[in-house]
Amino acid sequence: MALPRAKTAEEVIERMRRAAPSTPDDVTILWDGRRLDSREAVMEWLAEVDAKRAEQAASADAPARRSRS
Repeated sequence: MALPRAKTAEEVIERMRRAAPSTPDDVTILWDGRRLDSREAVMEWLAEVDAKRAEQAASADAPARRSRS
């Protein structure tokens, strides 16, 4: 049975308080199937996210630089 969506922070907190403890297989699994099951895996993924954001920021900034020239 699925619970209805929580409407307040207090409801979320209460549900988390009542939740069963995590198990060893409770890990984030990315869309590409990679498991973020260690600190190293998370740090590697965050580095990828940072690189992608920097790449997107640079490409978004490039047209502005060209129009000033």
